[in-house]
Amino acid sequence: MSYYLFLMTSNSPTTQNSADRLDSWKEIASYLRRDVRTVQRWEKKEGLPVYRHQHDKLGSVYAYKPELTAWFTTRQPADETAARQRTQPEKIKLAVLPFGNLNADPEQDYFSNGLTEEMITEITRLQPASLAVIALSTAMHYKAGSKPLDQIKADLNVDYILQGKVRRADSRVRITAQLVEVEDHTQVWAETYERDLRDILSVQADIAQAIAREIHIAVGRSEQARLTGLEAGDRRVNPSAYENYLKGRYHMHGMSALTIQRSLEYFENAIREDSNHAPSYAALANAYALLAIAPFDLLPPREAMPKAEAAAKRSLELDDSLAEAHTALALVRHHYHWDWKGAEVSYRRAIELSPDFSSAHLWYSWLLLALGRTSEALPQIEQTLVIVQETDPDRLVAVLSTRALAYYFQRDYQRAAEQCKKAMELNPNYFMLHFILSRAYARMNMHAEAIATLKPARGTTPGEVPLIDAALGLAYSVTGKLDQTKKMMEAFKAQAKKRYIPATYFGMLYAGLGDKEQALLWLEKAYEERADGLTWLNVEPMLDPLRRNPRFQELIKKMGL
Repeated sequence: MSYYLFLMTSNSPTTQNSADRLDSWKEIASYLRRDVRTVQRWEKKEGLPVYRHQHDKLGSVYAYKPELTAWFTTRQPADETAARQRTQPEKIKLAVLPFGNLNADPEQDYFSNGLTEEMITEITRLQPASLAVIALSTAMHYKAGSKPLDQIKADLNVDYILQGKVRRADSRVRITAQLVEVEDHTQVWAETYERDLRDILSVQADIAQAIAREIHIAVGRSEQARLTGLEAGDRRVNPSAYENYLKGRYHMHGMSALTIQRSLEYFENAIREDSNHAPSYAALANAYALLAIAPFDLLPPREAMPKAEAAAKRSLELDDSLAEAHTALALVRHHYHWDWKGAEVSYRRAIELSPDFSSAHLWYSWLLLALGRTSEALPQIEQTLVIVQETDPDRLVAVLSTRALAYYFQRDYQRAAEQCKKAMELNPNYFMLHFILSRAYARMNMHAEAIATLKPARGTTPGEVPLIDAALGLAYSVTGKLDQTKKMMEAFKAQAKKRYIPATYFGMLYAGLGDKEQALLWLEKAYEERADGLTWLNVEPMLDPLRRNPRFQELIKKMGL
């Protein structure tokens, strides 16, 4: 018997609070965020304080939470890295697989996918410090039954899977859900709900509460009060508004200028049906804000951003706990008002409310980069990498491209290029990697390579991503192919009659042609437009030739940079 176990059996456990007692290896393992084999090994080799009943029933064990916590925090690890790992139990990881659509109509997929995303959001709020939930974009690759549990565990390293099916009939909805422990393929909980669609939030609250109980997550008081209120039907939904909201989310996940624009119609319809639905306002705010910034650049900032700001503020009036609404307000302050301090406050608040919200972390790092605070931006990027590796591997390439951008702004072009090439192994078609790699090549006088890397990114629909066209025109100019640059500029002017083209891109092209007067004129016009590209004005290497110009310095001053 180990020394620790001897101490535990020498003292009477009857003085412990029965509410703190764990009555099986499974419960002990769940509490310590480990699998059963690991905690059995700890008990045998490292003195994990576990008791055995004094009878012949094999494997009948129990333990107490305070003693396990004390043991865990007083272990003597071999090194500092191990210390951090051992004194901070790993998060429980859960994947919510896309709920199956039992309706015959495949056009109802928006409803089942939307419910899946809502459940992910609900469960994520339970206890962010102890629970990591796989994001929808990654979970969508694992439709129920499409891949075996062992493969899902190997791919995502999850402990539990929540899966279910949805049947919609007019105003009624039937949801069957089950929670499966992946290690031993055990169903630990299952339930069927049939409710009026108005009570869909109470169903989500019931499922979240059940999961918290089964995996031993301690839910905070404020979150518990919120869930209890939802269970009681304090926030019944308007069925038509909720449907429009889910349709908007469905289109927004397309993450193209056209799909995001399509989502606006549904979010606005949702708000017309229910003027007190805070998530609809938050989603509408994000959609408008995204359409006014790169790479989408579909709507003039002076048209889109005031609408985004109004929607974000209304959402926060209704529910100031929505991280998405704080992030939308941060985007407006960051990219439109150039209110750097206010944007930082909003990003930080979003992260405080939802620590694993990768978009908030990533966009916050963009703010830090724009301000030249690279030493702070890089740790923020690394933190985002940890989050997406844990919960949303599909977004990994976007974070790696941001890290490459940070190196580019540091004038470390070789490192930026290496980072882009490494990320292209994950997704060779991600356009931002081609954009940054081209810029890095150009700064290293590798002009032929700069042009070659941009052509695939432009795709079959020139003009769809103006950022790429502007970069290609710039690459042509530095190789002396000025006629090609001028053609790009004429194409921009033609496109500007049909859609918004930021003045910043004209400024880039004129700078590439060596026409400083026209470049500054268009940058000043971009200032009047509140064009998004100006956020990088103080760090973009290609603007270095203009940096000492008094007119350029005046722009910097007016932007508060």
